[in-house]
Amino acid sequence: MLDYKGLQALATVVQEGGFERAAKVLFISQSAVSQRVKQLEQKTGEALLIRSNPVETTAAGNRLLRHFQQVSLLEAELGHERGEEVALAQSKIQIAVNADSLATWFMPSLNALFDRRDWLLDLIIDDEGETHKLLKDGKVIGCVTTEAHALPGCRSDYLGTMIYSCVCNRSFKARYFADGMTPAALQKAPGVVFSVKDEMHHRYLQQHHNMAPGQWQYHRIPSSESFLELIVNGFGYGLVSHLQAKPLIEQQRLIELEPDKQMKVPLYWQHWNIKAPQTTLIYRALSATARRYLLQEPTP
Repeated sequence: MLDYKGLQALATVVQEGGFERAAKVLFISQSAVSQRVKQLEQKTGEALLIRSNPVETTAAGNRLLRHFQQVSLLEAELGHERGEEVALAQSKIQIAVNADSLATWFMPSLNALFDRRDWLLDLIIDDEGETHKLLKDGKVIGCVTTEAHALPGCRSDYLGTMIYSCVCNRSFKARYFADGMTPAALQKAPGVVFSVKDEMHHRYLQQHHNMAPGQWQYHRIPSSESFLELIVNGFGYGLVSHLQAKPLIEQQRLIELEPDKQMKVPLYWQHWNIKAPQTTLIYRALSATARRYLLQEPTP
């Protein structure tokens, strides 16, 4: 029989990033939190945490964290159905989402649902090709991802496709691309990428211009709003989602450099395949909004 006080301590330490903050959330001493986690490790016979700053979970810790989150999800919904007051930590809904979705269509889809249910949202922002790893590790109950294949014990539902256009402002085009996106121009013109995990710009240049890493230069800006701002202000060119690019192109603040060479990124909602209404309701809300904002294409 697992020690659920120990599991709660483990989950809270991971969620809060350390023992001190976890102690404040659980209203116990820091040493008590540490003792609960230590006893859980002794019972399982495995290290569950890497005591770094912030703390990280081991593979064994991820398995227990996922189990606890799933049990908490079911208990929270059961308590809600019975009219019971649910503990704060159990009413938090952890979701992983990519920055472009968060900046455009994602939040409007959940507003009414979370308002009705009195849930708390705990978002983790990561690249759309990486968010499914957080689901696998038990750190979220669902994620917006490009991974179509469902993880073990999970379900994957198609949401829609984001379209990305290569854009820049007029002065940048006149300076670097007056004769088009030639190899010589692409070696000199600075691009704008989101993060070290962002491979889209590289794939675009490799696919459409046969350029390898190291043949082009770039600014790196890990903020969706600042990323777009840099391109609008002429710092560089980059791949921007159609939801952000279209109004700026219509306002003539941006120019689409190669309208016939867009990138398509299918998005999926992956979540634990357990009988909890939370994940189903969230999928319905996301799907309804995605149908309005994202391109709907046949799925394999």
